[in-house]
Amino acid sequence: MSERVIDAGWIGRRIAELRGERGWTLANLAGRVDLSTTQLSRIESAARQPSLGTLIELARAFGVTLSELVEDEPTTAYHLARSGERVSRQIAGGQLSTLSGYFPGLEALLLTLDPHSSAPEARHAGEEWLYVLAGTVDFTVHTDTVPLSRGDALHFPARLPHSIRNTGGEPAEMLLVCTHTPTASLQAPGTGETNGIASYSG
Repeated sequence: MSERVIDAGWIGRRIAELRGERGWTLANLAGRVDLSTTQLSRIESAARQPSLGTLIELARAFGVTLSELVEDEPTTAYHLARSGERVSRQIAGGQLSTLSGYFPGLEALLLTLDPHSSAPEARHAGEEWLYVLAGTVDFTVHTDTVPLSRGDALHFPARLPHSIRNTGGEPAEMLLVCTHTPTASLQAPGTGETNGIASYSG
């Protein structure tokens, strides 16, 4: 059973609600994220759909998980995402479904990119793991661009700049898992940067 897509304006209203709860103006929020007040206003009014990277940045500015930002209020102590009942939210270049709940340790996301579209560059704390379910994409991490197709997986420190481009004529579907808890620093190979991954033992 396919996912149902509802209420393209939900994310904008949710951002406005969280901003209002904190007593922030558009300028206050703009100062916390890499967006102008005009861009934020267009997102809140649903005149512009935010990218995945923008949503992650906004969630961090509000101090909430991505699930808390884009999903409805939880009604149970656990989160169940049935395949026929998931709600997709429209974002720039495609659709996003959160598969995880409000628990703060990780985010599990289903990202669908439209043909020949891109998810703009993002960077954030923690680690990220990506698995391609369908289609072909070019995934850029730091200075490397890696072509990926169905069944390929990629794991990387999410603080490095990263972006995705659908290189095919069909929608590309990817499972993304992100962690958020800062950990001890380990230098990312070849970058001269620390990546936030704890040292492994054994």
